[in-house]
Amino acid sequence: MRFGNATAAVVLGLVLATGGSPANLLAAAEPQRTRFTNGASSIDGLLDQFMKALNGKDKQALRALRVTEGEYRQVVLPGSVDEGQRKYTYPPQESEYFWSILNTKSIYGEANILASYGGRQLKLKSVKYRGGTKKYADYTAYKQVQLTLEDGKGSEEELGLGSIAEVDGVYKFISYVRK
Repeated sequence: MRFGNATAAVVLGLVLATGGSPANLLAAAEPQRTRFTNGASSIDGLLDQFMKALNGKDKQALRALRVTEGEYRQVVLPGSVDEGQRKYTYPPQESEYFWSILNTKSIYGEANILASYGGRQLKLKSVKYRGGTKKYADYTAYKQVQLTLEDGKGSEEELGLGSIAEVDGVYKFISYVRK
């Protein structure tokens, strides 16, 4: 197979741009793995931020603890296969549809959470993962978070949330969809 001068120039440019090494050229050709941004460095830290947003009835802070559209469409959705399995590449319209459903349900969930629990100065007593913990191809999920909250009078309430995802030591809520 013969390559034209334009193809040769592109390849030469890539080799030079990556330090002249074929290994560097291959590394440059691989897509960069998307990571979570602005998350917490631990589940405890994420839950502390959640409780602060809840007690402050802060909708923007609560929303910021959840994955973004890009994080969902590039990490969570395609990486939701068992470890070692080939990731599925979703067509853009399909991944956009799945995001819109999850995001809409989460927005309603946030509103419900803030209306029911926001501003009440609750304390976190315990955390359970009703769905357990599961390692997927690109992240670890802590499924169906169940919080036990205590008010200032010692009364306890249960708050069910969606799941938490961890990618490279960064934790965020996937959703606030309560089941």
